[in-house]
Amino acid sequence: MLKLWEAVLPLVKDLRVRFALAMLGNIVALWFLTTYFKNLIPDLPSELM
Repeated sequence: MLKLWEAVLPLVKDLRVRFALAMLGNIVALWFLTTYFKNLIPDLPSELM
């Protein structure tokens, strides 16, 4: 487990990787919110999706 952490730690410290993970998290959050509100409001126009 320690060897795995030592291999992953330099990648996590790289700001480009952190930025990519943050953007991926934002995309997942937006996808979740749009699907949630699409189910909540069935008459939502499809142009908004």
